[in-house]
Amino acid sequence: MNKHSLQTLHCRDGRSELLQSVSTRRMPIVDTKIRFAEPDKDGVTTHTFDGYAVKWDSINLHGEKFARGAFADMIALFESQAKKVHMYYNHGWRNMFDTTSAMRIGKWTGFEEDDVGLLVKGELTQGLRLATDVEAMLRHETVDGLSICFYNPTEMDYEEQDNHILIKRADLFEISVVDEPSDRSARINRQAETINNLADERDACDMLTKLGLDQADARHFITKLDSIMGTSADDTSKDDDPFAFLDK
Repeated sequence: MNKHSLQTLHCRDGRSELLQSVSTRRMPIVDTKIRFAEPDKDGVTTHTFDGYAVKWDSINLHGEKFARGAFADMIALFESQAKKVHMYYNHGWRNMFDTTSAMRIGKWTGFEEDDVGLLVKGELTQGLRLATDVEAMLRHETVDGLSICFYNPTEMDYEEQDNHILIKRADLFEISVVDEPSDRSARINRQAETINNLADERDACDMLTKLGLDQADARHFITKLDSIMGTSADDTSKDDDPFAFLDK
């Protein structure tokens, strides 16, 4: 990274103001689906996840609010492969004295502006120790934040409102997985995360017991579900309700 990049990036992390020209904008991973892909040929599983890096109705602790469409140009460049948005843990690229923490832990694979905010999709790098550590924290729910790092907007790209600055165009340099999001009231949708993380029957049983079923009913539910999934959609010969046991 060159000197010019450091001078034009906004990246405040709330814990240090050593680089006054840089500001971090943190948001939690909200309504996130964290899931694990099937093992590849080498038996290694890719950890993928998605979440909102920005929400349109949120004013961050720096008094900024992002307008829908603020990332449209950036997304277009990304989709045309003319731009990359990097992934770090806690903005590690700023730690010039620790080469491990300064490593990129993965890559962002998709961006979408929807009705809620900027939805981002990414995957962690297989075999990288730091990425493995982050994966462990995501699994154990000890990390649940996202933080954006963007270049300084021009005067045409923002306007001052009564109680905040509205940013109408932003160019991202990186988005980090972080452990201290500014918005303490929003968290991961744990139910969606659990469902998308089911790896085998044991995980499914664990989830169902947390929802109130005992182990026997949980196993019975999974068996019946397997039977239903294996039955043709137009097969109406069976009148029995496979979920009748839930009404007991």
